[in-house]
Amino acid sequence: MEKRKHKMFRFICLFIILVFILFLFRSCQSFGYDFEYTYTSPQGTNSFIVKYDFVSRPVIFKRGFLWDKKIWEYPNSGFMETVSFEPEWLSETQIRFIYDDVNDEYDEEFIITIPY
Repeated sequence: MEKRKHKMFRFICLFIILVFILFLFRSCQSFGYDFEYTYTSPQGTNSFIVKYDFVSRPVIFKRGFLWDKKIWEYPNSGFMETVSFEPEWLSETQIRFIYDDVNDEYDEEFIITIPY
C-alpha cells in the first residue's frame, strides 16, 4: 500500500513539472519581441498575432496549441521609431496589412492570407 502511494506521488509530481515546462515554453515564445497585438476577424472565426521586435519589424503568427506558426515576416529593415501596422480585414482569411507614414512618404501595404 505504501509503495502504491509513493508511485502515485511521483506521478503527480512529474505531471506538475510537465505542466510548468509547458507554460514556460509558451511564455518563452515571446522572447526577442518588444510587444505584440492579437487581432480577430469580424466574424470571430480567425485570428492572428502580430509581434514587433526591438526595431518595430512586425512578424505575423497563427496561434497554435504548443507553439505559434510564423505566417509572414516584414521583408525590409527596421524603423528608427516605434511604428505600428494596422490590419484591414478583406475576408475571414485575408488581410491588408498597412503602414501609414505621417508624411505619406514611406507608406507600405501587404496582402496576407491567414490559414485556418
